[in-house]
Amino acid sequence: MSKKTIVTLILAGVASLSTYAQKEMVTVHGVVTDFNNNPIDSVKVSLKSKSFKDLYTTTTGKDGKYTLKVPKGRYYCLYAINLAHYGKTKLEYWAWNVPAFEDMEINPQYERMELYGLNVFEPQVGPFETYMVYFRPMSLTKANKGYKGTKSEVEQKAAAKKDTIDIAPSTISPNELKAFINDREVKVIQVQRVVEYGRGGYIFSYIAQIQKNKNEEKLSKTDKITLILHSKETNEYGRAECYYEKPEYPN
Repeated sequence: MSKKTIVTLILAGVASLSTYAQKEMVTVHGVVTDFNNNPIDSVKVSLKSKSFKDLYTTTTGKDGKYTLKVPKGRYYCLYAINLAHYGKTKLEYWAWNVPAFEDMEINPQYERMELYGLNVFEPQVGPFETYMVYFRPMSLTKANKGYKGTKSEVEQKAAAKKDTIDIAPSTISPNELKAFINDREVKVIQVQRVVEYGRGGYIFSYIAQIQKNKNEEKLSKTDKITLILHSKETNEYGRAECYYEKPEYPN
C-alpha cells in the first residue's frame, strides 16, 4: 500500500469521525422566566454530573433564552440560578435525570420557592396507574425568618443541634400543587409530609401521589414529571422537573 493511499485512508477516517462526533451532539435550549412569565436575565444554566460538577454552562440574555450544545447522553441535573438574586429575591430551579439524546427544550421557571431533589418512583401495585413524586420545598420567606447564613452553614448548625430545618410549608394540600406528565395536567391524589435525613441533619420534605395519563402510558420510554407549587402559607411559587425512565419488563 502506497504512502498516498495510507494518508488518504487516514484523512477519510478523520473526516468520518468528525462527522460522527457532530451527529452525537444535541442542543438543550429554553427560556428562563418567573411566574409572571417575565424573562430572567444573567441566569447561569448548567448541566451537572452526579458530583454536582458543572459539565456544560451558559448564561441567559435579556430575553431569558439559553442554548447548550452538549454530547448526547443522560445528565444528572440541569440547574438555573442568578447568584445576584439568590437568597434575596429568588432561589433556584432544578430538572433531574435529563435525557439529552436528541434536541430538547427545558424552560426553567423559579422565584421564592425552590422544589429541590424531585424524584419519581412507581408503586409496585397493579394496575400501575400512579406515580409517587418526592420533593423538598424550600421557602425563602421561612428561611429568612428563621435561619441566618449560607445553606451549608444552616445545615451544619442544624446537624450539630440535631434539629429539623423547618423551611418547607407546614402543609401542602392537593389543590396547592399542580402536576403534569409530558406537559399534560394530571390529578394530584394526595400529598404527605415526611422528614428527610442528610448531611447529618434533618429537613421536611413531601411525597405526592399523582395519576398517570392512561392514554399516553406506552407512547414514550421516558415521562417528564413537572410539579408547580403555590403555597398558601407563604404565597410563593416553585417548580421542578424530573425525567422518569420507564423500566422494561417481559410480558
